[in-house]
Amino acid sequence: MDRIIFMQSTNFEFLRPENETLANLAGLAEAVIHIDAGSALTRLRGFAEEVTKAIYKEERLTRIPQAQFYDLLKNSVFEGCVSKSLLYQIDSLRIQGNKTAHGAEGDLRNAQIAMGTAHQLAMYLAIKYYSKKKTDIPAYKDLEDPRQELKQLKKSVNKYASELNEKSKELEGVIEQLDKERAEKAEEIPEPAKQDAEAKKQQSQQ
Repeated sequence: MDRIIFMQSTNFEFLRPENETLANLAGLAEAVIHIDAGSALTRLRGFAEEVTKAIYKEERLTRIPQAQFYDLLKNSVFEGCVSKSLLYQIDSLRIQGNKTAHGAEGDLRNAQIAMGTAHQLAMYLAIKYYSKKKTDIPAYKDLEDPRQELKQLKKSVNKYASELNEKSKELEGVIEQLDKERAEKAEEIPEPAKQDAEAKKQQSQQ
């Protein structure tokens, strides 16, 4: 499998020290879930396949060369070392991901449920094979739509720009008023008497 680009995840970073590929796959799925639920489901299918391969590796199970995901799941040696519920969870991600990979759109609600399933699989791996305790694993967090955050940020920027513009107008008014007051005071200063001016001139010459 091609190396997955690094992608920080919200709920799967506890896997990164032992399985970077799974952490990256989950991070990619989280990043697109609100933008393209179908793409998220396709990535979670890849996540489920990597979970299956990880179990094969940890349990030292014999794999058929070039075996497909379905073959790995239905292999009797694999079915013999995992619970039916775990097998069902992995297979559900496989089935949904296959549909979206072949053109189905997928919907957000199903993608969110699948993400929760993936998190349960991640916990299973971490606790059973990676020597982690349940208390070491952060609670699952619902993923917020980044577009809503962007809209809120845009509103804040627009509000700040409006306030800045208003302050600028107020400052311009204050400066205009000061200039007006200076002009008025300048007009009030009397010109020095001609005699006084001559006396000061003579003093300066002396």
